[in-house]
Amino acid sequence: MWSRLSTFILFLSILFTLVSAQVKPTSTKSTTVRATTSSRTPPLTGTSTSKPQNGTTPTSSGSSSATGSTAPDVYLNVPKLSVGRIELDVENLQANLNLAANVASLVSINAGVAVSVTKVNLTISDVEAELELIVRLGHLVDVVNRVFQSLDLNPLIITALNNVTSIVDEVVGAVDGLLGSITQGGTTLSFLVDNLGNIVQEVGGVSTIVGDYLKNMTYTGDSKSLQGGLTQKTYSYSPLGALVNIVFNTAGQIVQAVVAKGSSSSTSASSSATATAAPTARRF
Repeated sequence: MWSRLSTFILFLSILFTLVSAQVKPTSTKSTTVRATTSSRTPPLTGTSTSKPQNGTTPTSSGSSSATGSTAPDVYLNVPKLSVGRIELDVENLQANLNLAANVASLVSINAGVAVSVTKVNLTISDVEAELELIVRLGHLVDVVNRVFQSLDLNPLIITALNNVTSIVDEVVGAVDGLLGSITQGGTTLSFLVDNLGNIVQEVGGVSTIVGDYLKNMTYTGDSKSLQGGLTQKTYSYSPLGALVNIVFNTAGQIVQAVVAKGSSSSTSASSSATATAAPTARRF
């Protein structure tokens, strides 16, 4: 009985010793690892900066070097292209690469490439090629940015441009429809034809309709057909010796009236242009 108890106690002692031997080294190793990890200095990677000496500027160096240029706006790189044999039929192929930028009436930029192929048959055999396409639009972007900066500093430029455009449009319209002008008693009378075929007299900024092409003009017999089913007829305005081309649509309505030949300014005691018709309307 005693021998069995002694044996059991010895077994427990050995078991406790083994367990202690397994646990204690593990705990010591874990502690050592933590101490070692906390005391290690991580390796330096990337850039390092040296202190300035004698007024010099600090310098830096790293594993990667700068390219010295900005990234392109469009970049296409095919390092290696090998073709055994390709047969290609192309019909009505269109490709467009376009940059369009408009800033009010100040800047209008349109840069691009357009390729069009109606019909082609291609056979490619045993070809090796390399392709690299770099497109930089920095200068165009700078132009647009400078325009926006100018508008930020001078916002009244837009208003001024709109006023100038409207004035130019009015002047061009007046020249296209000017039949002629006369001077009467120191006052200049200008006669125009509008796009409705009316004869308009302008005096000091006041416009008055004094006739129209049916009552005061004579058809010369000259007529020609235009695109879209339009017809152009030429009329003569004898008081000022002017010829007017009037364009009609298929319904007989006037689309446009343009003076083909106008008279120069003249001086007269009475206006023969206004003698043929009385004012029918006033416009201010």
